[in-house]
Amino acid sequence: MPTTDDPARIGDFSRPPVDLPKKPAATPPPSPTKDALENAEARLDEEASKDEEALKPMVSFEEKLKAAGLNKAKAAEIVDAVLLKGHYAETIKITSTVNVRLRTRNARDIRRAQEMLEAQRFTLDSHYSEMWGRILLAASLESFAKDTFTHPNPRKDKYEDIEKAFQERLAYVDALPDPALRVLLAKLWKFDNQISIALEEGTIENF
Repeated sequence: MPTTDDPARIGDFSRPPVDLPKKPAATPPPSPTKDALENAEARLDEEASKDEEALKPMVSFEEKLKAAGLNKAKAAEIVDAVLLKGHYAETIKITSTVNVRLRTRNARDIRRAQEMLEAQRFTLDSHYSEMWGRILLAASLESFAKDTFTHPNPRKDKYEDIEKAFQERLAYVDALPDPALRVLLAKLWKFDNQISIALEEGTIENF
């Protein structure tokens, strides 16, 4: 029975005696247009990701070329020469009046170098590296200043002629003044680095 403190009065129906449960909000019907837009956006994002992944190796390759002092045109020239002619050669400036011309090496040059080093049986890494550099320089040297050297064709010329020409170049390298040898080895290292990057596995397809 309501008391005088109870605001509710008998016969007063202005508000329900208890709160009615709220009706759940009506779920809007699916929108074909909205779904189509979301699907299209998802496809575009997926395609953009694929394109980005495909471009990454190319961007990385171009960055490596730039760091090595090359561009795509020069790298393509190197690739074409190695694949079509069997070697690539380049004249490199040392001073305003002195140049050196270096060429890429072939499999025979590398095998020869390995056999020579194995025969020496060096115990110190520094001696090994020193000899390795001189052998590779002799295998790559086409000219230095006014001195030029022969490189018989490894596919056509006799083995004896090829080895004789190499031994002449090696004797020349061994007779160089040490400062001149250091300069040529530094030029050879830079040259080899450029060749290695231009012919890096998986990048030839970019040309």
